[in-house]
Amino acid sequence: MANYFQSFDLTPSFALDQAALEARYEQLMVLCHPDKFAGAAMFEQRAAAKRAADINEAYGVLRHAVRRAGHLLELRGVDIQQLERQPASPDFLFEQMMLRERVQDFESLTSTEASTLASDIESAYSETQNAFVTHYDRGDISGACAKWVEFHFQQKLLDELVSAQRQVA
Repeated sequence: MANYFQSFDLTPSFALDQAALEARYEQLMVLCHPDKFAGAAMFEQRAAAKRAADINEAYGVLRHAVRRAGHLLELRGVDIQQLERQPASPDFLFEQMMLRERVQDFESLTSTEASTLASDIESAYSETQNAFVTHYDRGDISGACAKWVEFHFQQKLLDELVSAQRQVA
């Protein structure tokens, strides 16, 4: 398994300076962009294309909170694909279901209701993210995994909320 943090000369950690990550991404892409190797031998072109694809993949993972958290768990030996299939607590799932129904009816909400719903979803997302970090930083991988499952669900809900907000705007 590749360590995407190493690709960017970063210490594995959930907290990242996004501006520094983007700046390093741009530096790496300047060095190995496939267009730079257009006149080179075929094996050099393929190597540059592979390196650029690897950098793009690493950047995509590191800039996305849930994917970055999942990568941290993978680096600790967790099978993320298996973890994605793990159920969250019934209370959590019920709450997510209720929120998802409200998001699906977003266009019928008053502006106050819509604002409250958005705030509730964003707050829960932030709380779960912080709980993940707390567990992970303490070395409690089991607790971090449980919070990652919730974080993963909440990311999907947050994405649906953003989509609903765009449709109303």
